[in-house]
Amino acid sequence: PAYKWLATVTCLVGIMTMTLGATTVNVAFPAIMGTFGIGRDQAQLISTGYFAAQTAGMLLSAWLVLSFGERRSFTLAVLAFLVGSAMSGLAQSSESLLVGRILQGLSAGIVQPLGMAVTFKVFPRDQKGFAMGIFAMGNVLAPALGPTLGGVAIDLFSWRYIFLLTLPTAFLALIVGNIFLPTQPMPKKIPRFDFLGFGMLCVSLS
Repeated sequence: PAYKWLATVTCLVGIMTMTLGATTVNVAFPAIMGTFGIGRDQAQLISTGYFAAQTAGMLLSAWLVLSFGERRSFTLAVLAFLVGSAMSGLAQSSESLLVGRILQGLSAGIVQPLGMAVTFKVFPRDQKGFAMGIFAMGNVLAPALGPTLGGVAIDLFSWRYIFLLTLPTAFLALIVGNIFLPTQPMPKKIPRFDFLGFGMLCVSLS
C-alpha cells in the first residue's frame, strides 16, 4: 500500500525540481544581461527557449515510455536536466547558457506527463481524483517558490547559483527514481517514431 506514495513522491521531487528551474531564472535577467552584455530580447530567450523545448519534450514522453519504460525514461530525463543545469550555471557565453536551458526544458517536458501518468497508474480507481490533486499541488507549489529562491540565491551568491541549487534535488530524484518507479522489459521492437514531424515541430517552435 505504501508503494503508491513512494512512486508519487518520487515523481513530485523530479517535477518540482524542474519547475523550479523554469521559474527561478526570471529574477536573474538583469544580472545575466550585465554579465554577457546582452539586451532584454536575448535574455528573454533563456526563458522562452526553456518553454519551447518543454513543449517538444512533452511530445517525446509517450514514445520514450513505450520504448524504454518509465524508470529508464525518467533516468534519462533527469540526467539531461543535470547536464543542462551544470551547463547553465557554468556558462561562459549566452549561447552556452541557452543550450543548457533548452536541455533543462526538454527534460522537464519528458518528466511532467510521465510523472502524471505514473501517479494516475499507481493509485486505485476510487483515489485517482485525490492523486491528481496531490500531483497538481506539487506542480503549483514549485512556481510559487521559484522566484523567491532565485532571489535569495542571487543576494547571497550570484546568478549562477539559481541553476546550481536544483542539482541536489535532481540527484535525489535520480536515486529514488531508480528504486521506486515502475519498470518493464525492453520491447523486442521499438515503436515507430515520426522524426520528420517532430523535426518540423521543433523548427516551428523555434
